[in-house]
Amino acid sequence: MKLSNTKELLKRRLEKDPLRDFFIWWDEINEKDVEALTLNIENAKCEEEIQQFLQNNPKYLIQHLGGGHGRWVLPKKKLGAEYITDFVIGERHSFGFDWQAVELESPKRKMFNKNGDPNQYLNHAIRQIQDWRAWLNRNQNYACRSRDENGLGLTDVTPNIAGLIIIGRRKDIDSKTNDRRRQMVQDLNIEIHSYDFLVNNLKGRIVNRNF
Repeated sequence: MKLSNTKELLKRRLEKDPLRDFFIWWDEINEKDVEALTLNIENAKCEEEIQQFLQNNPKYLIQHLGGGHGRWVLPKKKLGAEYITDFVIGERHSFGFDWQAVELESPKRKMFNKNGDPNQYLNHAIRQIQDWRAWLNRNQNYACRSRDENGLGLTDVTPNIAGLIIIGRRKDIDSKTNDRRRQMVQDLNIEIHSYDFLVNNLKGRIVNRNF
């Protein structure tokens, strides 16, 4: 099916979608986007600055997703009165929705200490996602229920929601700590990436589109 036809179908579906305000057209990427994201990452002094930038440019967060039936970015998602996520991002396939809880740390923070152990900022991000999972375990019905029915609208969300942590830069990761990172990803069901991951995803979108 041609991309234009796919977009028309999605637009019609979105008219009745309670999450339509958070729907993101993911394929509208160009070299200026790569430059803007790279510059912001390099200049960001704290987590809040990069959080606001990505909130204003949500398509930068979802280039690794593959759902052809739509993608969504929900910033500062409240989980009851206890927690607020940095982002919840989602994709829709023919069989339903997949969601990821996103926790951002500063690009200036390193994933690991000099001795190879996860630093306090990475541990904090992991704990945040684990707290969100515990909340979902207690409130899954409410989280899955449509926003039209006073739920959160996270259709098909599970208590073991996938996690995504973005922290630091790739240059600060050596082969030993990268092996540790991969093992943690496997053990925790939490993707852990540097901010270069987001930049490379944008570049990959442009390359793939040109073939």
